[in-house]
Amino acid sequence: MKVKNLDDFKKEPIISVIVPVYNSESYLKDCLDSIVEQTYENLEIILIDDGSTDDSLSIIQMYARNDSRIMYDSIKNSGPGFARNKGLDKFTGDFVFFVDADDVLCRDLFELLIKNVSSPSDVAMCKFSKDMKYFGNGDKQIVYQSGSFTDNVKQMYSPGFSSSGPCAKLYGRDIFSTLRFPNIAMYEDAAISLQVLSLAKNVTFFDYIGYYYRFNPESITNTKVSERNFCIFKKTEIVLDFIKKEHPEATKIVHTICLNDNEYVMMESTRIKTDMSKKLFNALFIQNKELVNNLGLRKMLYLNKTALYLLLKMMSKVYYNDYLRMTFKKILGV
Repeated sequence: MKVKNLDDFKKEPIISVIVPVYNSESYLKDCLDSIVEQTYENLEIILIDDGSTDDSLSIIQMYARNDSRIMYDSIKNSGPGFARNKGLDKFTGDFVFFVDADDVLCRDLFELLIKNVSSPSDVAMCKFSKDMKYFGNGDKQIVYQSGSFTDNVKQMYSPGFSSSGPCAKLYGRDIFSTLRFPNIAMYEDAAISLQVLSLAKNVTFFDYIGYYYRFNPESITNTKVSERNFCIFKKTEIVLDFIKKEHPEATKIVHTICLNDNEYVMMESTRIKTDMSKKLFNALFIQNKELVNNLGLRKMLYLNKTALYLLLKMMSKVYYNDYLRMTFKKILGV
C-alpha cells in the first residue's frame, strides 16, 4: 500500500473507521481489503472483535501486523451496539464511519464523502445495495443537502439510503461527542438515527451506491424470533420520546417510520410458527393500531389481523429483492 508522508496526513482530516466483528471469517478479508485499499488513505481503523468463536480474531491480528493504521480490541460478546460504543470510546479522528464486518466499500467512497464535509457536525451519506450487480452505480452527484429536520428524515428514508442503519454514512466527530448506541440487544441503531440528524449541522446525500450490504437470505429464513426481538418496543419508546421533546413537527412521519419498522419485524415473524413469533406479532399489531390512527387509509390494514398476517407472509417471499423493496418504500412514503 502506498502511504503518504506525515506532513500530507496533517493537512487532511482523519476518518476513524469502526468495524464490529463477530464470527465473520468468511467475508472479513473482503471487508478489510475494501477499507485498507481506499483511495483516501488518512484512516484510523478500529476493529472490535465481539467475542468471535471462529478465525475472525486471527484475521484481525494479521491485518493489524501489516497496516499501522489498524488497532483492535477483543471483548466478551455483547452485540454490535456495545462494540461500536467501544470503538467510539477509542477513536481520535475528525470523522467516523461504521462498517459491518461482512460488507464491502467502493474504493473511492471515503474520497467522495470527505470532500463534501467541512465541519465536525456534518454528515454525508451514500446509497447501499444488497445486490452486487448495482454496487458502484450512480453519478456521484449530490441529490439533496441540508434541509429541515423533517426534510432530512424524509430523504434519509427514501429508496436507496441506509435509513436507520449506521453504515454508509460519514459522521463529524461532534455527532458522537456524547451520543452512544443504547444498551439494547437489537435495533440499537434505529434508536438513535434521528438523533444523529438532529445533531447534524449539514447533511449531504449522494447518488452513489458505494456500500455493498452483504445479505444472505438463508440466514434470515433460518433465524428464529427470540426475546431479543422484543427490544423493538424499547427502540420505539426511545424514538417517540425524543421526537415528542425535540421535534414534534415530525411526529407524523416518525409514526410512519416506527410503523414500518414494526411491520418489518411482523413480516419476519410470519416466517416460522412458534409461540414466540405469534406473541411478537400480536404485540406489534396492538402497538401499530395506535401508531396508525392518524395515517389515513393505512389504518384499514389493521381491521383484520389474519388478513394482515397473510399479506405480510406473502411479502416476506419477495421483500429481499432490491427493486421490490424500494417499490414498497415508495408506496409507504418512507
